[in-house]
Amino acid sequence: MTRAIIEVEILNLVDGNVKHGRVIGEAGYSALVEVTYDDSSKFTFLFDTSISALALTHNLTKLDKDLTTVKMIVLSHGHLDHVGGLIESLVLVGGKSPVLCHPDALVPKTLTLDNGKKYDVGIQEFFTESNLKAKTKVIISREPYVISEGIQTTGEVPRTNSFEKLTGLLLKMTTELDGKEGLDNVNDDLSVVFQMKDGSVVILAGCCHSGIVNTVNHVVELTGSSTIVGIVGGLHLHDASRERLTNTIRHLKEYPLITIAPCHCTGLRGRAALMNAFEDQFKDIGVGSVVKFTSN
Repeated sequence: MTRAIIEVEILNLVDGNVKHGRVIGEAGYSALVEVTYDDSSKFTFLFDTSISALALTHNLTKLDKDLTTVKMIVLSHGHLDHVGGLIESLVLVGGKSPVLCHPDALVPKTLTLDNGKKYDVGIQEFFTESNLKAKTKVIISREPYVISEGIQTTGEVPRTNSFEKLTGLLLKMTTELDGKEGLDNVNDDLSVVFQMKDGSVVILAGCCHSGIVNTVNHVVELTGSSTIVGIVGGLHLHDASRERLTNTIRHLKEYPLITIAPCHCTGLRGRAALMNAFEDQFKDIGVGSVVKFTSN
């Protein structure tokens, strides 16, 4: 018998915003996700690992959590603020959990400022692909990947609208693909999709560099459901233009959202716009926040 999801619990382990006493904030993102099925079984995974293990390990202790039940680590993309704590996280889960990511998450990424200074912004400072594969199984997929019943990644997200474009420092980032260096379009960006027992859908995003509207449109095609009830995570709207914010809100208004809980790179500008537009659905979250979705 196929299991169906009756509850999704997302705990913000690392974020720049703090919502719980004694935890610490960090300019990165990590979430611990526990899914409960209708047969009472559970599936737990770690989504991203922040920029280091410092905040992650501290916050786990203060929140009275550990990673021993984690069955998989999912990387939303390969930027350092999402992968930096990966090697230490493998130790915390006991080295038994596979890592799932897009292939481009494991290639070099470099930021070049106007003054010519270059900075590693990918995995280079922390590990190599071969080093990672020596420590655990690595699942690499460009396509949507089924993590467990009712849980899958988006895979690469088609970018079909005209207003969700790379902006700011993202336009100064390059990557190496097939031996050639070029603009990093962050094709490795992916989100996680939960299909609940009642047919509703929840989306967990890391940075959503593909754009939340592009992502939602892709999820609707992927699942066959337009009953999007929850969006949680980073939406990269901190430097969004007024046009992008207006179009984003207009498109999201088409869905029966119950909860929208943006954090990380959504930024003050994006969070303020979403809070004003979704007053009843907006949830202000940070480190220590728990967002739950339930299904009958």
